[in-house]
Amino acid sequence: MFARNVTLDDGREYALYLAWFGPGLTKVGLTATERGTDRLAEQGALAFTWLARGRLPAIRAGEHRISISGLAPERRQRRAKLAAWWKLPNQAHRHGELCSTYQQIIETVPWPPGLGREPCAVVDLVELFGLDTFPDSCQEITSLANGAVLSGTVRCAIGRDLLLDTPDGLLLADIRLLAGWPLHPTTAAPTGLDLRACDYAHSDDAAAQPTLF
Repeated sequence: MFARNVTLDDGREYALYLAWFGPGLTKVGLTATERGTDRLAEQGALAFTWLARGRLPAIRAGEHRISISGLAPERRQRRAKLAAWWKLPNQAHRHGELCSTYQQIIETVPWPPGLGREPCAVVDLVELFGLDTFPDSCQEITSLANGAVLSGTVRCAIGRDLLLDTPDGLLLADIRLLAGWPLHPTTAAPTGLDLRACDYAHSDDAAAQPTLF
């Protein structure tokens, strides 16, 4: 048996990243280097920079030290991410906030031995996700009844969320709700959907869990 706080080296190279999801919403995380930016896209990161590359134990130690420093947690809640979409600052502000947090980490967080640093080089994904032309309002799907139909054209795919153009207007769908449902062409109108107005722009629910463990 192994202690739960022991991180085993699986022989692969990992990357440590700093991601930005909105004003005040930075996050630290890690991913296998072979996955490229897939992990960032899956989480819906709007901008990011690499922090370091190395073996898993050192990368995990770096992630933990940054998290406990209070500069960037290891997790951000979906609700807080969604709320940020309606109040995004311009690119210069986004990059400035990310670079400022990067610099604070470099200057104040004890760096694990053997872990080299990557320079701050911000990659911005706002336009890629379509958030530069995001609508003022939409409805969010909260559940699907038996026999429901969800049809439309994907306007944006951001992390695990889809924004769909439908005959009933713009609908926001968490793809986890669609797990197990068949996918096929249809001209039928959406039906059997429970909807609510997206009020994230006015939400003050930005609570985040600081660490995974």
